[in-house]
Amino acid sequence: MRMRGTIVGLLLLLLGAGLFAESTPLAGVLEQFKASLQWNPETETGYLDLSGEGLGERGDRIIFSIGSPWMVVNYREKIRTQGVRRSGGTLLFPDKTLEALNRYFELRALRRILPRVAAILIDPGHGGKDSGAIGYHTDKGEELRILEKDVVLEVSKRLYQLLKREYPDKQILLTRNDDTYLKLEERTEIANNIQLRENEAIIFVSVHANAAFNKDAKGYEVWVLPGDYRRTLIDTTTLDEETRPIAPILNVLLEEEYSIESASLAKAVLDSFDNFVGDVTENRGIREESWFVVRKAKMPSILIELGYVTNKEEAHLLGEESYLKKLARGIYTGIRSFVSNFESTRGFTE
Repeated sequence: MRMRGTIVGLLLLLLGAGLFAESTPLAGVLEQFKASLQWNPETETGYLDLSGEGLGERGDRIIFSIGSPWMVVNYREKIRTQGVRRSGGTLLFPDKTLEALNRYFELRALRRILPRVAAILIDPGHGGKDSGAIGYHTDKGEELRILEKDVVLEVSKRLYQLLKREYPDKQILLTRNDDTYLKLEERTEIANNIQLRENEAIIFVSVHANAAFNKDAKGYEVWVLPGDYRRTLIDTTTLDEETRPIAPILNVLLEEEYSIESASLAKAVLDSFDNFVGDVTENRGIREESWFVVRKAKMPSILIELGYVTNKEEAHLLGEESYLKKLARGIYTGIRSFVSNFESTRGFTE
């Protein structure tokens, strides 16, 4: 009885591992995918080159190795499968492996027609001759002088690095990466001139620090355009004659869409700040104002105020590297949450 139980357990284990799963021989896979095979017998690695007449597109390459559950498409994206096994001189592709490949290419095709955030522009406010808000404080005989332009540049550069690592397939851009002066018009011109494909979106994130006559004022806040503000977003010269008469309606609809997305992004950043720095300062909420950079940027856009350089306690925080790291990670986490909600086809790769 013990031997019989052991054999049954082994069979169940093998079935769970997919060794006895339904499989398709290599010839059937090549026909189904309209592909050719390159095989390296030394490494037991195969390369399926797709013709574009079946699965995927012409030039796509699927790389696999015997004994590995991972397949790699075009040397970049990994797909977890049940791998490929060899029986005698034949390569066998389990049905679950083929299902995973089909799902990957279906989702990839879908992703190209669904909205995606293709670019994120980070705008560190002020710079060069424009120092922005300045905080002067004396504490125990020591003077602290903190400039808005320095604080926002440091946070923006850290944010840039975090987003570059997270989204290698997106354009991550800075309006400035050093102590350079840019006019407001130049900042929004950079944003509005970024080239996008159909169904691609860009978000604009302007980073600032605050000041007030009230030295007790402190905390972070995020600004968006008032909901009833109207920009000219639709270029009528790009519309055909039949569509031009409804251009005002299209403009209102697009404005409302940007307004909703901007508010969603603002909330995501504020919620993230609560987690990272909410224990040491205040959440001042979402504010509305038609600041130049957000009203001239033709996309979902927010203006972030990191804190008050005129508050002694907060100025000391804004001068600490560890605190600036938290602020950068707070914005990054908020953006990542927004992007994840905006794009609905993530998560098919490991």
